[in-house]
Amino acid sequence: MMDFFVKLAHSFKYAARGIAFCVSHETNLRIHIVAVIVVLFASQFYDLSRAEVILLILTCLIVIVTEMLNTAIEVVIDKVSPGYSALAKAGKDIAAGAVMISSIAAVIIAIIIFWDIDRFVMIFRFLTQDIWHISMCVASLCVFYLFVTSGKKRKIKGKKDK
Repeated sequence: MMDFFVKLAHSFKYAARGIAFCVSHETNLRIHIVAVIVVLFASQFYDLSRAEVILLILTCLIVIVTEMLNTAIEVVIDKVSPGYSALAKAGKDIAAGAVMISSIAAVIIAIIIFWDIDRFVMIFRFLTQDIWHISMCVASLCVFYLFVTSGKKRKIKGKKDK
C-alpha cells in the first residue's frame, strides 16, 4: 500500500516539474497565465452564471493545456530531430496552430461574456478612482511585464536559442 502512495507522490512531483519547466521556459504560457489573471479579475465585475464561470475556467484551462502540449511536442521533436526537418517543422507548426485555435476561441468566448460598454466604464472608473487603485494597476502591469519577460532560454545543442 505504501508503494502506491510513493508512486503517486512521484507522479505529482514529475507533473509539478513539467509545469515549472513550461512556466520558466515558455513566454507564451506566461502570457496566457497573465490573461487568466486578468479574466478572473474582470469576472468579479460581472454577475456571471455558474455556467459562464465554468465556461471561463474550462476555456482558460484549454488554452494553458494546449500551450503545455505544444511545449511537450516541441521538446520531443527537438530531441529526436536536432537538425532541420520539414516534418519536424510541420509537427511544431501544427502544435502551435492548436494553441492559436484555442486562444482565438478563448478570445471569442471572452468577448461574448464580457462585452458590455457600461461594465467597461465601471471597471475603468474603479481602476482610476484614486491614487491607490492607479498605483496598484501600474504595479500589476510592472509585475506582469517582469513575469512574462523573465523566462529562461531552452538550450538545445544544434538549435538556435528560443
